[in-house]
Amino acid sequence: MSLEQNINYIKKEISSEEKFFESFFKLEKFFKKYKLIIILTTVSILTYFIATSTLSYLQEQKDIKANVAYNKVLLDSTDTKSMEELKQSNAVLFEIAQYKNAKDNTTKNEIEYLKQIALYNQAIKDNNIKALDELIIDPNFTLRDYAIFNKALILSNDKQYAKAKTTLAQISDTSSTKQLSDMLKHFLLTK
Repeated sequence: MSLEQNINYIKKEISSEEKFFESFFKLEKFFKKYKLIIILTTVSILTYFIATSTLSYLQEQKDIKANVAYNKVLLDSTDTKSMEELKQSNAVLFEIAQYKNAKDNTTKNEIEYLKQIALYNQAIKDNNIKALDELIIDPNFTLRDYAIFNKALILSNDKQYAKAKTTLAQISDTSSTKQLSDMLKHFLLTK
């Protein structure tokens, strides 16, 4: 019985080894048949992962470069080198920086304009010719012709008609206050 068991055991072992070799040979035959496809697929997958990781790294470096340039532009809006670098690195951040700079400049201009309007209103309220002269001299003052007209009006109320006439002469013919100045000139003709 023991000999019979041993023979059965050996048969099983040989059978399992035979199956192993059989499957190995099948695998080898399959590999030889599709060798090129398997190698190309493996190389393609490796190339894809390498290319993806490389592109991801390069994009990350580009984003870092753009963020550094954007931060420089935020600190100094006149930094043209950083603006150009930002334009090349990230168009969206470049547009945001341009918008922010334009908004900052607009805000500064709006504040200056409102300050001038406040000074203008105060000068008219106080009948202050010196304050009106300071506003008239400023080339950026948008209500220059109105200030000239109001100066002439104050001078005519103070019965300084000659000065009022010379002041009205400063208003250009294309000004929107031309009709008002003509009416005041007509009034001053009798004075």
